Amino acid sequence: MAQHFNQKGFDPIKAEYARLNCEAWIKANDILKEGRTRGKSDLPGADETQPDSIYQKIIDFVGQRARDCREDVISYVQRQCASMTDLTSDWENENPEITLEARIQKECGDLDSIAKRDLEFAGNKRGAKHQAEEALNEFKQENDLKRVAEYPDNEYAHWMWVPVAAIAESFIGANLLGSVSRGGTIEGWTVAAVLTIVNILFGIGAGQSCRFMNHARVLVKSINVLMLALVVVLALLWNTVAGHVRDAYVLAEASGNLDSIDSAFANAFAILVASPIPWDSLQSAGLVFVGIAVFMLTGYKSFTSDDRIPGYGKLHRHVEKLTAEYETVREECLDQLKTKHDEIHLVIEEFKDRHTADKASWQNIRDDVTTVLEEYEVNLSQYNLDLAYLLAAYRDANLAARTSPRPPFFNSPQAVDHEVTHRPEIEIPDPFQWGDIQHIAQQGFSKLEHEYAVLRNRFEAIDLDVEKEETNLL
Repeated sequence: MAQHFNQKGFDPIKAEYARLNCEAWIKANDILKEGRTRGKSDLPGADETQPDSIYQKIIDFVGQRARDCREDVISYVQRQCASMTDLTSDWENENPEITLEARIQKECGDLDSIAKRDLEFAGNKRGAKHQAEEALNEFKQENDLKRVAEYPDNEYAHWMWVPVAAIAESFIGANLLGSVSRGGTIEGWTVAAVLTIVNILFGIGAGQSCRFMNHARVLVKSINVLMLALVVVLALLWNTVAGHVRDAYVLAEASGNLDSIDSAFANAFAILVASPIPWDSLQSAGLVFVGIAVFMLTGYKSFTSDDRIPGYGKLHRHVEKLTAEYETVREECLDQLKTKHDEIHLVIEEFKDRHTADKASWQNIRDDVTTVLEEYEVNLSQYNLDLAYLLAAYRDANLAARTSPRPPFFNSPQAVDHEVTHRPEIEIPDPFQWGDIQHIAQQGFSKLEHEYAVLRNRFEAIDLDVEKEETNLL
C-alpha cells in the first residue's frame, strides 16, 4: 500500500489501497505533545469511563477514513461494472460472429463484382488487340514478311530536316531572284516560297509513289511506277523552269523592260522550249540544283516515313497502340483489385482488433474489480491496526507523564465498525461470451486471399480465354 498522509484510503486511478501514515498524522496533530501535556495534568481523570476528546478524535478520524475508503471502493467498483456493461451491451447488439461473417461475405462479393467488371473491360481490350494482331499476321503472310515493320520512332524528328531545307531553299532563292526581279526582295521571297512549296509537294508524292511500288497488287504497282516517273519529270521541269525564270529576269533587266512574275514565268517556259538545259549563269544553275536537292530530300523522308510495304507500318503501330492500351488497362484493373483487397483486409483487421481490444479491456476491468474486492477486508482491517497504534501512542505519552492511575477507558478495546470493514456486496457481471472472432477473422483472411489469388489468375489468363473464345467462334 502506498504511504501518503493526505491521500484517501483508495486511489481509483491506480486501483489500489493507500495506507494511513500514522507517524505523519501523529506529528501533524501533536498527539504525543497533547498526551504528555494532559498526562502532567492528570487528564483525563482516573474516574472517567468515556474517551476524552483526543481519544475520540483519533477514533473518529480512523473511522471516517475507513468509511471514506469504503465509499470510494463502492463508487469505483460500480463505475467499472457500468463500463463493463457498456462494453458488452454494444457487442451483444452487434452480434460479432454473425456480423463479421456477413461483412466478410459482402466484401468478398464486392471484390468479385469489381473483378468481373474489370475482367470484361480488359477482355474487350484484349479482344481488340488480338483482332489487330490477326490482321497484322494475315498481312505478313500475304506479303511474305518475316521482319518487323520499319518506321521512324519519332515522326517529328524524322521530318525535321524538311522544313530546315525548305527555309534554306527559300532564303537562297529569295537572294538569287530578289536581286534581279522588278519587285525586289518581296517578289524574290514570294517566288522562292512558291518554288519551295511545289518541290516539297513533289517530293512527298515521289516518296509515297516509291513506297506503293512495293504493293502486293500489280495494278497498284504499275500505277505508282507511272506516278513516280511523272512526278520526277515534273519536278525536273519545275526546277529547270525556276532557273530560266531567273534568266528571264536578267534578260529583262538588260533590255530595260523589267518583267512581272507572270511574264517572267511565261518567258521562262519559252526559254525552256528553245533551250531546256543550258542556263545563262551559275546562279540560275545553283537555283535549279538547290530545288532538286530539296525535292530529293523530301522524297527520301517521305519514302522512309513509314515501312516500305504500304500498310505494314500502320497495322504494326495499331497493334502497338492497342497492346499499350491493354497493358495499361490490365495493370489499372490489377491495381484496383489490390486496393479493394487491402481495404477488405483492413476492415477485417479493424473489426478483429476492436473486438480484441474491448475483450481485453473488459477482462482487465473485471480483474481489477475482482482484485479490489478480494483485497478489501485485508486492507480495511489495517484501519483497526492503525487505530490501535494511534491510541497506543496517545496512551503511552499520557501515562508516561501522569502520576494518577490510568483512566478506565484506556483499557477498553476500540475498533472500526464491522459493517465498514466487511466486504461490500456488489454483483460483478458474469463472464461475457465474446465468441471466437479470431478464428472467424482468420477464416476471412484465408477466404480473401483465396478469392484474390483466383481473380488475379483470371487476369493472368485473359489471353488464353480470349483465344479460346475466338477459336470456339470459328
